[in-house]
Amino acid sequence: MPLNFETVKTNLYEWASSVSGGSPVIVYNENSPRPALPYVTLYLQSLVQIGDDYVPRPDGMGALTIVGDREFTLQVQAYGGDPITLLENMRSSLQKETVLATLREDNIVFVQHNPITDITLLLDTEFEARASMDILFRIAQTDTDNHGLILTVEIEENFSDGQSTVYSETVTITAP
Repeated sequence: MPLNFETVKTNLYEWASSVSGGSPVIVYNENSPRPALPYVTLYLQSLVQIGDDYVPRPDGMGALTIVGDREFTLQVQAYGGDPITLLENMRSSLQKETVLATLREDNIVFVQHNPITDITLLLDTEFEARASMDILFRIAQTDTDNHGLILTVEIEENFSDGQSTVYSETVTITAP
């Protein structure tokens, strides 16, 4: 089954919600209303194919499963309160075997995190505390294809002298 990134986002949302210390978590959309501070946003930033996909030979019925690795970047930003501590707690949760096992159940594998960056800025007339962190994850892309097979071939051979059939034979070849 091909990847469904809505499912991936849901799984990452569940992880982030479970380790955000009670702060609301939203999947970032620029035109969505902002919740009350503090809160956390998730944004699927990039998707990269790693190497070439493995395309095996078809099985006995012409079906094959194509498998490839994908790496994606999840941008996590915290707003309000103490955003650096909040992101550090989320980052350190990725060292817990229970968290990693839960992500692996959803076929998501943690690779690495990038530094937590303070991106506090002036919003209207007040400073809003913000921090950002990028996290790399990997996931397997699997897809199936069915070329089908020709199991039976029928060859018909006819020779004629222009007026009548001199020779006619039908040969059927069946796959073993």
